[in-house]
Amino acid sequence: MVKGLIVLAVLATTTLGTTPASADEAKVVVRASMLLSITSVPVEAREVAFDRSLKEAGPAPRPPLAEMLPDGSLKVDRAVITVRNPCPPGAMNHEPPPLPGRRARN
Repeated sequence: MVKGLIVLAVLATTTLGTTPASADEAKVVVRASMLLSITSVPVEAREVAFDRSLKEAGPAPRPPLAEMLPDGSLKVDRAVITVRNPCPPGAMNHEPPPLPGRRARN
């Protein structure tokens, strides 16, 4: 019997303790516009943002993609590409073809 009274007293205390708080919350009307104003971030005017972007310095210029080295090779990023001519001057590829009807000199 004593346990039942203690349980009843604890239950009554917790119920009465939360009643004023819940009654106080019921008085405030929550509207969608209130929630949107809390979560929205203020946006600066378009003209102000445009003027600020014109005054700021632009991005740093990018380095050239490819760089020519003194020995004639090409450096792209970290790779070095060397192009060699397989046919030196005076080889058949650099001489004009013989005219039609004439023999090529050997």
